[in-house]
Amino acid sequence: MRHLFSSAIALAILASAPAAYACQYTQGREPVGQASGQYFANEMVAEAAYVDLVLVEDDGVRAMGEQPSNVLTLRTIARLKGNSADRIAVFGQGMTVNREAERIFNAELQHFTSETGQVTPFPYNQEWVSRLLPAARTDPPPPPLQMTSCSPPSISAQTGRFYVVMRNSSGRVLDRIAMSNGTQTRPNHPAFGFVPVKLEEDDFWLYSVRLAALREANPSGLAVLHLRPGSDGIAVERTLRSAGATIRAAFYDHGGFIEEVRPSPEEQTRPWLAKAGAYLAGSSRGRIGDPFHGGAEYLRQHLSPMQQYGTGLGYEVAQAFTASVRQSGEAMSEPRLIAVEVEGDAQSFAGQSFVARVAPLEVTLNGLPQVAGQSESEVFATSQRIDRDIWLMNGGGGNRQGTLP
Repeated sequence: MRHLFSSAIALAILASAPAAYACQYTQGREPVGQASGQYFANEMVAEAAYVDLVLVEDDGVRAMGEQPSNVLTLRTIARLKGNSADRIAVFGQGMTVNREAERIFNAELQHFTSETGQVTPFPYNQEWVSRLLPAARTDPPPPPLQMTSCSPPSISAQTGRFYVVMRNSSGRVLDRIAMSNGTQTRPNHPAFGFVPVKLEEDDFWLYSVRLAALREANPSGLAVLHLRPGSDGIAVERTLRSAGATIRAAFYDHGGFIEEVRPSPEEQTRPWLAKAGAYLAGSSRGRIGDPFHGGAEYLRQHLSPMQQYGTGLGYEVAQAFTASVRQSGEAMSEPRLIAVEVEGDAQSFAGQSFVARVAPLEVTLNGLPQVAGQSESEVFATSQRIDRDIWLMNGGGGNRQGTLP
């Protein structure tokens, strides 16, 4: 497809809504609808290694005078495909104190339609990978971002909001897939890897992704190296690097709550596990906003038995959310390294003395369960209990702790 490039590249545009591009196209864009949405969801879910419904715990925005972290900390609410950790992180921009947050948050998905009637996705957003871990004095400068006037905007998110996140086998937000334009298949079509959940009449993306995930024949995630209790992370890393392995991620257990630490590919080229402890200790400092209260406040506006989403996805998201809130106390103990993910065939390192087994991360592939009940009255009663939980999370009954019984 031919592009007409403008003369100026304005990086500020990259932080605004996906519709604002310096790059111009010879073909008009159309909003993604029910049919095209289900088609795109099938293609993208099949390509992704991980598909999750997440709550933004921290969007990286800090107080006045402090630099934003440019890291989005996400809490996995429902695993639709793959064995994601309970907490993951991706690179992106925060919107908690951005006056334009609602406008950006509600940007619509769009597509092109070829001469043959085939639809292909229009770029929505992208994970512009930077550095995750504290920098050492000896570290080289980070590589520059390869942006052009046609580059999609950075991922933007808001603390306390819900998103559908797809990640590839490297754990990065899915941004490219192979897709036909009606005449030939090309590998570089954009993907909708990070999309907000709106729970409105026209919000069909979560519904489409959920259906696509149910069709997956092998929903489990990639294998990782589970470590024997007491394994020393630095020694593990030294041994694996000497054997030619690149550690892409490490997984830490906080008393039953598993957190993933996944540096950028550039950081992975150097030993980095020694920095993971400092990252885990400092990642929650200076946060603005309460994610649980934000999520409950948002859901309160979308729960009503009289609405289309009343006994549908709205309550199912709320059910998954409140279940996660009740488990929040599990993340209070000191982190303990339990597994690492390596590039390539994990099984080839199974013989190392510190490896207990090679298998996907041990988490529950919980999906997004329907509201429980064998009859209409039972479903309604369950919905009422969910309503009460959301009411409590919003301070009902004098609840100021942000917890649930």
